[in-house]
Amino acid sequence: SNKVSSITQSKLHNNWSFFLFSIRIYFIMSSSAESKVSSTSTNSSTSSTTNTSVSPPRRFISSPSDMAQFINSPAKRDLLSFITSLGRSTSTSSYTFDYYNPLIGLSPGMASLHGSLRAMATQWLKDIPPDEKLKARFGNPMFKVWHARSMSRSRNIIQSIMECHLQHVVQVKGGSTLHVWDMNVLKQCSEAGYQAALEDYNPDDTKEGNVDSKQDRVILELQAYWDHAFGHEVRLDYGTGHECSFYIFIYVLCKIGIFGNPKTQTPSVDIMAPVALSISSQYLEICRGLQTDYMLEPAGSHGVWGLDDYHCIPFYIGACQLQNKTYDDYDHKPSSIHNDELLRSDEAKSIIYFQCIYYIKNLKKGVPFFESSPMLNDISQLANWGKVSGGLLRLFEGEVLSKKPVVQHFVFGDIFKASWTPTEVQSEAPTRTFDSGNHVGMNSNAPWAIHGSGKNSGSSVMPPTKAPWAK
Repeated sequence: SNKVSSITQSKLHNNWSFFLFSIRIYFIMSSSAESKVSSTSTNSSTSSTTNTSVSPPRRFISSPSDMAQFINSPAKRDLLSFITSLGRSTSTSSYTFDYYNPLIGLSPGMASLHGSLRAMATQWLKDIPPDEKLKARFGNPMFKVWHARSMSRSRNIIQSIMECHLQHVVQVKGGSTLHVWDMNVLKQCSEAGYQAALEDYNPDDTKEGNVDSKQDRVILELQAYWDHAFGHEVRLDYGTGHECSFYIFIYVLCKIGIFGNPKTQTPSVDIMAPVALSISSQYLEICRGLQTDYMLEPAGSHGVWGLDDYHCIPFYIGACQLQNKTYDDYDHKPSSIHNDELLRSDEAKSIIYFQCIYYIKNLKKGVPFFESSPMLNDISQLANWGKVSGGLLRLFEGEVLSKKPVVQHFVFGDIFKASWTPTEVQSEAPTRTFDSGNHVGMNSNAPWAIHGSGKNSGSSVMPPTKAPWAK
């Protein structure tokens, strides 16, 4: 078995230059297409704006002018188009997500990622339990240990993704147009990803051939997005900015062909839908474990005035999923979220939107849903899932991608690339969320709470909470 392993590693090493050559060609082709990208094109999810210069991932948004540049940038358009494409793929694809068979439809590289996420959701939380002695409302310090492990093992996880792609896609006549892979291959790659997440990176393991700067550049950029995808290790919080970092990580994998699509073609809906549903579902399992075990503080949450304390994208993807003809016979309407028996069923485990609602209800037991989540409650009154998904996509663009407190933490590299020169002074991320000073008597109402003229500033009058697109 050692001999076979040696031969396999040798083949992977010999083919790495071919893979990097493919990435280089992809960069050149995509750069020429950059000027043609339109804001409504879903093809922009696989275009690239890179060049061959080495640019370590770093922040580019620290001032209002930077923010204005980002709003009108190809990077923002491409990311929004990618998220849109992920969601729409679930509504039109022939693929049906099965919670109990999550590898179906994934490419070998994405099966490896799924295996790594599975290890993180199960084994890591067992290895690093929260400090039960701490009685803080938010933020268990053991999350810092968990986050440090994520950073130390990210290179292993990324290399496993690429090695599975090299072995099962690149070596198959230089690529493949398949979107249904042999299950034995997917299980093998998933196990490789699982094991990669259980070991710290050892530079000696890849000493040979570790001189190619392009390999390091691709991995370095992917690591930068990965390291921001699970919460902040100092502030002990998690929010939509961290969620976006994970989907930027997925976006970059798509750009370099890891989805299994030829680099000259836009991924088909049958390739994208398994990623949108299976990978998102496994990622959410990690996030929910972190949020409950380590009590991560919602980053920038509007509390009951917002959609959700932590997430946005999975709600959009889930609403798109329920538009698939697979569910025509089930009569699942937006109002079905009030059917607790349905939410507890095995069927609901394969439906992302119902997963999200069930988690909220479980987390906030004893509180009426219309009080804990008034916006989601209002959304449940809409007539169909098309209106829900359309409104959630606009909400994502307006309340996530258009908000500086969220996107100022984005980092940009050669693949997810900033097209502007940032301001000279880079502001640092805050190290705490709330001022710990003693402000007795300070108005504690939400800053967006609207009070009637002449009312006491401490009035409990709440603003309307209807979703902005609810009619």
